[in-house]
Amino acid sequence: MAGLLFGLLGCNYGTMTVGSYDGTTGKTSTKVYSKYYDNGTWLIKDKLGVVVLVDHEKKNIPVAHGVAQSLGALGPGDSVASGKVTVDLWNFDSVSHPVKFKRLLASGGELDFQNQLVTADPHAYTETPVGVIPISNYGTSVHVVLEVEVAGKPRRIELDLPRRTQQQLDQYFSKGAARPYPWGARTVSQ
Repeated sequence: MAGLLFGLLGCNYGTMTVGSYDGTTGKTSTKVYSKYYDNGTWLIKDKLGVVVLVDHEKKNIPVAHGVAQSLGALGPGDSVASGKVTVDLWNFDSVSHPVKFKRLLASGGELDFQNQLVTADPHAYTETPVGVIPISNYGTSVHVVLEVEVAGKPRRIELDLPRRTQQQLDQYFSKGAARPYPWGARTVSQ
C-alpha cells in the first residue's frame, strides 16, 4: 500500500475518526468508528446463537483532552479504555437452553463468570452484562475467547470483534437489516 498515509483525526467518548490520504491517487478519505465491537456464532447450529459485544468507554473531558493533546501532554493512560462486555444469547429453538458461562479471555484481561447459569428461553433473546475489560483506546478490533458449557459440553469460542463503523451500524442494525452473524436477518419471536 505504497503512497498511503493514515492519521488519527480524533477520538472522543469511544468514537474514533481516522483519515487517510493516498499519495498515488491524491484522494483522501475518512472513516468514523463507533464505540461498539461485536461478533457472533452458533453455540448449537441453527438453534442457539451467541454474540459478544464490547462497548468502548473512554472517559475524558473534551476541552481538557483537546488542550492536553495540542500541548503534546497526553500520557500512557490515554491509550487505554474500558470495554463493557455483554454476552447475548439468541434462541431460535422451541425449547430453552441453559448455558453455563465459564470465563472470557481478552488481550487486556480475563472475566471469571464462576459458572454463572443463564437460560436462553424458547424463541427469545437474552442479554447478560458480564463485566469490564481493558481495551486499546485506538483499536479497531478486540480478540476474545469465550468459554461456556452448553448441552453438557464445554465450548471454547474464539472471536475477533470488529469495531463497527457508523456506516456498518446503519447497514447491519437498522430495522429489518440482516445482522452480520450466521443467522443474518432471522429474528426471535420476542
